[in-house]
Amino acid sequence: MNYEVFILNKKILYLTIAMFFMSILANTAHPVTPELVVNLNMSSLMYGIMFAAMSVASFAMSPIWGSLSDRFQSRKLFLCLPSIGYALAQIGFGFSTSPILIIIFRIIGGAFGCSVFTVSVAYIVDETTTKERGEAISVYTAITRFGISLGYLLGGYIGAQDYHYAFILQSSGLLLHAVLVYFFLPESNMDTRNPKEKNKPFTLKFNINLKEYITTSLGILLTLVFLTSFSYVAYNTGINYFLKKYLSLNPLQIGYYMAFMGIIGIIANIYTTPRISRKYGEKKSLKYVLLITGLTLILLSTFDDLLSVKSIVVLVIFLFFLSMYRPLLQTLISKASKSDHGKIMGLQNSANSVGMVGGSLFAGVLLDVFPIMLFVAAGVVFILSYLIILISDKRI
Repeated sequence: MNYEVFILNKKILYLTIAMFFMSILANTAHPVTPELVVNLNMSSLMYGIMFAAMSVASFAMSPIWGSLSDRFQSRKLFLCLPSIGYALAQIGFGFSTSPILIIIFRIIGGAFGCSVFTVSVAYIVDETTTKERGEAISVYTAITRFGISLGYLLGGYIGAQDYHYAFILQSSGLLLHAVLVYFFLPESNMDTRNPKEKNKPFTLKFNINLKEYITTSLGILLTLVFLTSFSYVAYNTGINYFLKKYLSLNPLQIGYYMAFMGIIGIIANIYTTPRISRKYGEKKSLKYVLLITGLTLILLSTFDDLLSVKSIVVLVIFLFFLSMYRPLLQTLISKASKSDHGKIMGLQNSANSVGMVGGSLFAGVLLDVFPIMLFVAAGVVFILSYLIILISDKRI
């Protein structure tokens, strides 16, 4: 793989390092959240509602943060300031015992946290050419996904005795991260060819552009973001709760599973994704990645013994391809955006958030009733995404 973009462009290197640590911090609470739900005698539906509340806020705020970073010509500002709000929301979430307060803090956390992940991709788009972008996003995704896995592992370890410790660590780390980003991350080289855009009413600009995108190739890609997000979150929400409730794993053991998933993901995205992208193109690669992901997830759902050799082999194949779809899809979307990259990445994150809402609620409803059907349905939606690319091939 060619790492020249990271060697020559120190800004992308610094951003990726910053987002690696952000990914760790943003996920330290995830392995202990099932513990919180079980300890407070809440149902799996409440588990889904908590995640959905965060996702609704992310849906509403992602395009706003993205457009604001375009409007004020600053990615760095919207990478660090919202982290402070996210930190305060997470400490409130971790120490709440009332369902109402938990949902309120989840909404606040989602509203602030989405800014960092929206604007970071816009930063990469600012700093890369179309040719460089696919590899840059693949490496960025691999490293941040590995950070997510380490966050699960760290949170599981810290919260093994008391889940509150994981929330304390997370909030403290987020505050420190905001300070370090503010002082050490340079601004990206933003496109300022449309200075008059800053003078247009913000709300009107967003509404008009959203309508324009629906009928374009970008609209199809955003639909794919929604569907794949639905499937991914349904699987991810389901597997965390399933491992805790049905297999009685503790937060540290759940962290080990997620670390294993992260190792597979970093291998896939650093070695395989850029190669198949260069050889077959992002669109064709994404099509077959989604098909294999869906088929292997459905196949996994049929196995009774999840520790058998065949189950582990299929699981590894599933996790390998699951980790590849996101950078391929993000690259296609970034290439479809001509300018206002923050706004486009915001729309992508909004579509992602809608899928997160549906996937988490869907998981919450099925987990206590028919958990295996959850994973079958998630696989079917991945295959549906493959069919959409197949049918819309010439429009993307």
